[in-house]
Amino acid sequence: MRCSSLLATILVAVSTNPADTEAFPAPQDEDNGFSIEASVDRDRITVGDPFLYRITVKSPGNSAVEWPESGRPPEGFDLLSFEHEGPLSGPGGVNVDSLRYELTLYRTGEHSIPSFALKCVLLDGTEISAESDSISVTVLSVIDDEAEDIRDLKDPVEIPGEVPWYFWAIGGLVLLAVATGLFLYFRRRGKRNDANGPDTAIERLPEEIALEELDRLALKEWLVQGHVKAHYSALSEILRRYLSVRYGIAAMEYTTSELIAALNALDLGHEESRTVRVLFEECDMVKFARYTPETHRQSLSLGEGREIVELTSPPPAPEYAALDRNDAEADSPVSGEVSAGDAGSVRAPSKD
Repeated sequence: MRCSSLLATILVAVSTNPADTEAFPAPQDEDNGFSIEASVDRDRITVGDPFLYRITVKSPGNSAVEWPESGRPPEGFDLLSFEHEGPLSGPGGVNVDSLRYELTLYRTGEHSIPSFALKCVLLDGTEISAESDSISVTVLSVIDDEAEDIRDLKDPVEIPGEVPWYFWAIGGLVLLAVATGLFLYFRRRGKRNDANGPDTAIERLPEEIALEELDRLALKEWLVQGHVKAHYSALSEILRRYLSVRYGIAAMEYTTSELIAALNALDLGHEESRTVRVLFEECDMVKFARYTPETHRQSLSLGEGREIVELTSPPPAPEYAALDRNDAEADSPVSGEVSAGDAGSVRAPSKD
């Protein structure tokens, strides 16, 4: 009877003061959406054979995965290549990353790829972690343990007898004859070159070279084909190379403003300086600012380049000018009459 009364008292107390359910939270689901799976394409290889080690990481869409150093192979394995693909959107808003390692080993025996562990930080700052299973890989030798066709090296075989002395004598005479022939050939060739005199190479003027390069650029017709940037880049390079040789400055390394300053320091005329500045600034706009000049401006670019060369070309030396006049007079028909006739005065041909 006393036990019945005690039990009734406990039931009444519980019903009037129920327990706080928040003090005993329901167990959380262990599946937090973060998982790592590891696999290999084969678990038995021979020494030096490559194999693929794949890691598939699934993480919540609103999380950040703390990745290890990119391309770092598992401990004890040699890395041949590495690829990381992802993150890709998977079902249920899950991010999927795929890591592909191409590995190899040069040691035989049983080896284990350790587990791959990562951490992930959720949007609310919660940090969760996951790791894959370790994988065993067997490395076999390329040599069959039961092979019987592998033998030790044999001892070196001695050549019986010695080389006769006359073989050495004949070989020495042949080498001496060859050396004598080569000496005589080069000596005779050197005398012939001395008799003909040294080759006189005519050094071409920088303005001639620049004008020829501009003509070749015009033949390419890059502007007609729509290669505007290539045309202006080649034009700028031709003119900068010419100015470098013409004035002895590093025009290939200068900016346009530095180039104009260097030319002005050389007392370049105002008109020449203005022409150089306008064309080179247009070249810079095309090369670096993706600027496309109007069609009529493009057609004027080569002419302006030739104008720069002609304006900055030095005047001919007096002796060369006299030679040019003499050559012109020698080529004229009147000059021919003088050389063929007596030493009289040249008479104009009669109209009759």
